[in-house]
Amino acid sequence: MRSATQRLPKKRRSQWSELAAAARPKVDGLRFGEREDGLRRIAEAHGVNPQSLRRALAALRFVESLEATRFLKKLALRSAPMAAIEHLARWHGYDRVAALRAARLLTDGKHTIASLGTAEAAARVAAQARGFGRSLVRRCRMRVGPALQAQFQNHEMDSRAARDPDEPSVDFRFRPVGATRWTIAAIIIGPYLDRSRREIRLGDWIVKALGLSAIYEEVILVVPTAAIKKECIAWMRANGMINLPFSLQIITPEP
Repeated sequence: MRSATQRLPKKRRSQWSELAAAARPKVDGLRFGEREDGLRRIAEAHGVNPQSLRRALAALRFVESLEATRFLKKLALRSAPMAAIEHLARWHGYDRVAALRAARLLTDGKHTIASLGTAEAAARVAAQARGFGRSLVRRCRMRVGPALQAQFQNHEMDSRAARDPDEPSVDFRFRPVGATRWTIAAIIIGPYLDRSRREIRLGDWIVKALGLSAIYEEVILVVPTAAIKKECIAWMRANGMINLPFSLQIITPEP
């Protein structure tokens, strides 16, 4: 019998990367309609909440996208804090070179979560000043809006960036002139400057379009190139999604 001063060793808490690697085969095996309930059950089985599991899965996808590059395989990012990986993923979305430089500093012990977050926030402000961030989205909307409006000439367009809290977030809405209900919604993938960032979020955009189709009579998912449209179709087929109630439309970001 152990004495009062003797304690059992604490069980080592799994790294977020270990959690994601263990849970992902189970999550990938879920059917589309049971994904939310299934993810909740898997998260409970691993002793975490569903949001933590989602974050871990997204972080692992990002790290794997870096590991696919030979000279980045040596970065020990799987053992870094998940919050630090999330800072890197955001940074990577608009400035790949700077994000990779920060990743090396992180693995060398020259960045903490706090310092990395501060550096990423400063980089984001600088990127917006260079025409990235919100101004990139604004330029993309200025291109896509008129292209859609030309298709729906007999419709009124709602291009407000801010809407009521109970209204779904979309880029554009249309309704027949004189109608009171918006019947058509359009959302734009991204825009992303970095391909790997887009690939990480591709499924999220498709699922969002699917959800909007329950509210609007017609939903358009706008993609910038034919190659990205093919990626979307491949993702849907891989997840057993056929004859979806929304359309994929190519509208290039530049005239």
